[in-house]
Amino acid sequence: MRDCRVPSVRRRLAVVALASMAAIGFGASPASAHASLDSSDPSPSAVLDDAPPEIFLDFSEPVTPQDGAVELVDQTGAVVSIDDARVSPDDPTVIVASGVPDLADGLYVVAWRVVSSDGHVAQGAFTFEVGVGGASVDAGALIGDVLSGRSAATGIGLGLDIARFLAYFGVIAALGGLAFLGVLANARAARRLIGTGLVALVLGSLGHFLLQGAFSAGGSWSDAFDSNAWSNVLDTRLGQSLIVRLVLASLLVVLMLGSAPTPDDDRRNRLSTSWWRSSTALVGAAVVVSFSAASHASASSPAGVAVAVDAVHLAAISLWVGGLFAVVATRNLDVVPSFSRVSTVAMPLAVATGVWQAWHLGGGLTQLSDTEWGRWLLVKVALAVVVITLGFVARLVITHQAEPGEASDANDTDSSVADDDRRRRGLRRLMAVEVAVAVFVLGATATLVAESPEVQAAPNIFSAQLVQGDLIADVTVTPGNVGSNEIHVSLTPSGGTLQRMESVTMRMTYPDPSLPPVAVQVTESGPNHYIGRVALLSSGTWTLEILVQPDPSRSIRFATDVSITG
Repeated sequence: MRDCRVPSVRRRLAVVALASMAAIGFGASPASAHASLDSSDPSPSAVLDDAPPEIFLDFSEPVTPQDGAVELVDQTGAVVSIDDARVSPDDPTVIVASGVPDLADGLYVVAWRVVSSDGHVAQGAFTFEVGVGGASVDAGALIGDVLSGRSAATGIGLGLDIARFLAYFGVIAALGGLAFLGVLANARAARRLIGTGLVALVLGSLGHFLLQGAFSAGGSWSDAFDSNAWSNVLDTRLGQSLIVRLVLASLLVVLMLGSAPTPDDDRRNRLSTSWWRSSTALVGAAVVVSFSAASHASASSPAGVAVAVDAVHLAAISLWVGGLFAVVATRNLDVVPSFSRVSTVAMPLAVATGVWQAWHLGGGLTQLSDTEWGRWLLVKVALAVVVITLGFVARLVITHQAEPGEASDANDTDSSVADDDRRRRGLRRLMAVEVAVAVFVLGATATLVAESPEVQAAPNIFSAQLVQGDLIADVTVTPGNVGSNEIHVSLTPSGGTLQRMESVTMRMTYPDPSLPPVAVQVTESGPNHYIGRVALLSSGTWTLEILVQPDPSRSIRFATDVSITG
C-alpha cells in the first residue's frame, strides 16, 4: 500500500487558504460590465417642440437589437408604432429606430432591450416630452410599467442559471477526470465522472443556446424553439461560441470512446499514445477558450489579454477542482501525491489570474461590497474560511487519534494500520467538504454571469425652475452622475411671450479651488430650448451657472447647486 500521509497542519491550512483566495477569482471570471447607454437622441428628460424623426441610442459597446428592441410608449401606456431598430452602418454601438410619427404633446417612454457583444442582455428606459403643459404623469411609474411588460417569462432566467451551472460543472468534471485518467486505479468510476461531465457540458450548452433567444427578446418558453430566436442568438459571439463548444464536446466524446479498453488491448497503453494525449489536450483547451471567448472578459480591453487570462484561470480551476472531483469520485487516495503536485501549480495560477480579473473587470478590490457581484464574492470568501476551520479541526482529530502509545510490537503494527485508516478517512472527509464548497462556487458563478462587477450609479436627475426678474428657466441635468451629462434649459418670459435670446452660455464650478470651472458646450435645439453637454470627473455638489442675454444691452445670471453622484 502506498504512503498516503495527511499533509501537516500548516501545509494543509495553506492549501485551503489558497482555495479560499481562488474562490474570489473563480467568481470573477464570468463577470464584467454590461453594455450601457452612453447617449441618445432624444436625450433623457428632453423637452422637444416637435416629435423626433428617429430614435438614436448609443451604447458603450457593440450591441445586437432583438425583435422589438426599441419601443415607444405614450403617457397612457399605448405603444406607438415605429420601425424595427437597426444597427447603424457607421457605428456598431449605435442602433436607430426610424419611422416615428407625428406625436401629440405629452410624455413618452423609450424602452430598449439589446444584446451586448458578449451575449448579455441590457435593457432600460427613459422619458422625453413633446410640447409643454401636457397631462401630469408619474414618469417613474410609467417606466416601471413599460419595463415589467418587456421582461422574459417567469423561470427563464433561472433556467439560464441552471444551464450555465451544468456547463461549468461539466467542463471542470470532464477535464479534471481526463487529466488524471491515466493514474486513477478505478478506471470505471473515472469514466463515469468524465461521461457525466460531458453530458452536463452538452446539456448545459444546448440549454443555454435555446433559452438565450427567449431571454434576449423578453419572450416566453415557446420562443426557445423559435428558429428566428436561434438566428438572433447566432448573431452574437455568445451564440457562436456555444455552437463551437457543442462541436468540441462531441469530439471529446469520440476521443473517450476511442480510448475505451478492448479485450486484447491495455488501457494504459492506449491512454499513453501521443496522438490521444495531444488530441485530447488540444480539444480540451479549445473548450476552455470557448467559455472565455463568450465571457465578459471578451468585451473588456485589451480583449486578447483578458480572454487569455480568463482561459488560464478556467484551465487551472479545471485541473484543481476537477482533479478533486476525480479523487473523491473514485475514492482513490493513492493518486493524492499526483494530485497535490498538479494542484501546487494550478492553485497559484487560479489565485493570480483570479485576483487580476477582480481588479481588471471590477475596477479594483476595494469596491467589492458596492455591487451584487462583489457581495457574492465576499460570501464565498466567508465560506472558504469555514472550510479552513473544518480542515483544521479534522486535522487535530486525526492527529490526536494517531498519537502512538506504549504497546507491544504486534499492537504497534495494528496501531499503524489503524492510524493509516484514520488518516485516509480524515483526508477523504476534508476533500468531500472541499467538493461541496466547489459545487456551491459553481452555482454562484452561474448566477454571477448576469451581474455586473462595476458600480452602476443610479440616475440622479436634477430638475429645478429658476426665476430671475421677468425670465423663467426650467433646468434639467441628467443623469446627474460622474461622466457625461446633459443640461436642458428652457427659457420663458414671465408673460409667456416667446422671445429669442441673443446668447446662452453655461459653466459648472466645483468647491475645490484646485479644479478650474468647466465650460459647457451649448447648442440650441429649439426656440429658447438649449442643450448643454459636459463631462464631470468628480462627485459632489457642483454650481451650475447659466448666463443669458435676452438682448445686447443686458444679461441675466441663473445659478443653482447640482448634486453629482459617483
